[in-house]
Amino acid sequence: MRRNRQAGFTLLEMLLVALLMGLAASAVTLSMSSAGPEQLLKKQAQRFIAATELVLDETVLSGQFIGIVIDDTQYQFVIYHDGKWEPIQQDKQLSNHELEPGITLSLVLDGMPLDQEDESQESWFDEPFIDEPSAEEKKKNPVPQVLLFPSGEMTPFELSFVTYNESRQPIDVLVVGDAIGRLSIGRFDEQI
Repeated sequence: MRRNRQAGFTLLEMLLVALLMGLAASAVTLSMSSAGPEQLLKKQAQRFIAATELVLDETVLSGQFIGIVIDDTQYQFVIYHDGKWEPIQQDKQLSNHELEPGITLSLVLDGMPLDQEDESQESWFDEPFIDEPSAEEKKKNPVPQVLLFPSGEMTPFELSFVTYNESRQPIDVLVVGDAIGRLSIGRFDEQI
């Protein structure tokens, strides 16, 4: 006598599939939550390095001057065109990049921080008849702090990506760029 077996899954098979799905979901959740603030900073720093290397290659190929404008919470690439600096807007990766909340940038050029408290706003060389650009003009045509040259060289800099952990201790990741166009996370002499 032949038994007709019903097609379908048994209760045990269904429970096993549910258990495996739960384990997979918990593994994904644990791997996402283990990415702490330092991992987030490294990811932002690596993104900055990748974009800068791409732009540096473009300057060599095109022969144009490109710069990087760095503010407290964002950076953007600008190109020198018709006697002024214009933001690059055609490429999403190179347009204005706003950092995630809680992350700030600190730029050091030639061993000096970008903003110095004792720096006087007046200069003996300022001419009174030259008009200072308005805030709107500065935003439309920002002047870069870091220049990328067609020779593959760039302005040496140290850029720190800074955030705070749960106990309000600062965490930072340093990106260093040297005059010959090399970029790294951390100082070159500290690398193995």
